[in-house]
Amino acid sequence: MSTVAAGRHRPVAGVQVERRQLEVFLTIADAGSFTRAAARLRVAQPSLSYAVRQLEKELGVELFERLGRGVRLTPAGEALRGPAARTVRSFELAAGAVRSLGGEGYGELRFLASTLWAVAPLAPIIGAFRRVLPGVQVVVIDPRHRADVLDQLRAGSAHFGLVDGPPPTGPFESHFLVEHELVAVLPPGTEYDAAAIGIEELADRGLIATPGGTALRELLSRRLEEVGRAGDVAIETDHVAAVVPLVLAGGGVALLPSGMARAAVAEGAVAVQLAPPSRARTWLVWRAGDLDPVAAQFVAIAQELHPADGSTATTPA
Repeated sequence: MSTVAAGRHRPVAGVQVERRQLEVFLTIADAGSFTRAAARLRVAQPSLSYAVRQLEKELGVELFERLGRGVRLTPAGEALRGPAARTVRSFELAAGAVRSLGGEGYGELRFLASTLWAVAPLAPIIGAFRRVLPGVQVVVIDPRHRADVLDQLRAGSAHFGLVDGPPPTGPFESHFLVEHELVAVLPPGTEYDAAAIGIEELADRGLIATPGGTALRELLSRRLEEVGRAGDVAIETDHVAAVVPLVLAGGGVALLPSGMARAAVAEGAVAVQLAPPSRARTWLVWRAGDLDPVAAQFVAIAQELHPADGSTATTPA
């Protein structure tokens, strides 16, 4: 991709790197391809290629390696990712501090959230936030794996992440948002008279799930491991949006958060309580001490919609 030798390094002194170059670099790293990055930034792909070439020339290293239709970071690119994200965040913090004096919000908020949690509870919070600060651009990124959320927050690649399970430890702050009950979803026309279904019987009917490491699969795997049937999945799909259609088509059954289960029932699926019950707790997470005024406003709105006492936080089946 670049004419710059991967192993060639230039002394740090005198390096002149522009903010825009770092923003382009980070967007390509997140998107995994120049084409997707150009679409996100709404610019022509050649301009991105030029910005990367100039950045590589200035630093004296290759930052990306072509991989089929996409790209991946070289070791030098991986080393740059964290510092680049922190540098861009520093620009945002400085600009946000000045703009906040005028009482209006500008800039950008970046979120890392799987499809499960981007739909609920994140979407309603973003809607409420945008009604207060419509000038802020919001970007929601679907991480490849659940573990990527904390890794990228730690590196400064995003302002917020949504994770399930216990609140994370380390250099993070968090706020509890919602507790989803997990519900068994069966194909239309299924006759099931019992009040609840066990995970073993559910597995016998052919489970549909997303790949290992994703939020939906992690929720399912915890229950399967309890009965010694880890990995017992009949259909695996990268597309979480395909899980419900596969159930509706009779391909198998699924274990879904209550919101998705209700949507499936509306299309004809049969929902059954899981025995024993299982719930997923979702948290809003950010790096400790890393909130500019706009990000702090988002946290305040999230806390207002989802108080710490949990009075509006549970979504029953």
